[in-house]
Amino acid sequence: MTSQYNERFRRFSERIEKGILIGIVVCAIVLIAGEFLIQYAPVRVLLIETEQLEGVLPIP
Repeated sequence: MTSQYNERFRRFSERIEKGILIGIVVCAIVLIAGEFLIQYAPVRVLLIETEQLEGVLPIP
């Protein structure tokens, strides 16, 4: 019974590990894509609020 438990746990942990690695890779790709997107002015204006407010004095 112990060896069956160990085998099932090993298979389960391999699936979890694969899911975590895929999640890390997806997050890295999204981060890199976002960094490339904010390099372009039209996209940067849509994504970053402070870009629209630069040089504009707040109304008291």
